[in-house]
Amino acid sequence: MNNCLIADLLAYNKGFVARAEGQPFKAQRKPAKHLALVTCLDTRLTTMLPAALGLRNGDASIIKVAGAEVDGHYGAVMRSLLVAVHQLGVQDIMVIAHTDCGAQGMSCFSMSTLMKQAGITDEVFEAARIEGINLEAWLEGFSVLEESVRCSVGLIRTHPFIPSSGRVQGFIIDSDTGELTEVA
Repeated sequence: MNNCLIADLLAYNKGFVARAEGQPFKAQRKPAKHLALVTCLDTRLTTMLPAALGLRNGDASIIKVAGAEVDGHYGAVMRSLLVAVHQLGVQDIMVIAHTDCGAQGMSCFSMSTLMKQAGITDEVFEAARIEGINLEAWLEGFSVLEESVRCSVGLIRTHPFIPSSGRVQGFIIDSDTGELTEVA
């Protein structure tokens, strides 16, 4: 970790607060548009996605996760969606993946190779397996973008804790133009 970078960011933050630059971003805790987005952590979407949808700070809860994939009925993404729906009043959910995604075609083998190059030992991999983690599935990406979106939308729509009145739709955003295409 680059501690110099973090120190620079913290120094900038002190000035940001002193100049009261956070004031334009003030918003209510609950999303004004009763909307939650599940999207990818890709940096190209940080500013473009809200702009492409005409969203401002406070309009939507945004859940960012690699590949915009919902990690099963009882993973962290679903937990966040349940909080958004039941605690924050979300009524509409959009799953928005994007073109040229790094998780598309990602393999467990390539991920574990990179981890080992970073110093993660075989013992750590074995400990995860002993705990019941299926590393092959957990570290694997997806091959067909549209199918990944459909799968995530399906998991949300069929979740026993999501009300039947909830609206869930899936999309792919073009990483270059911002154009949305409905998938599910």
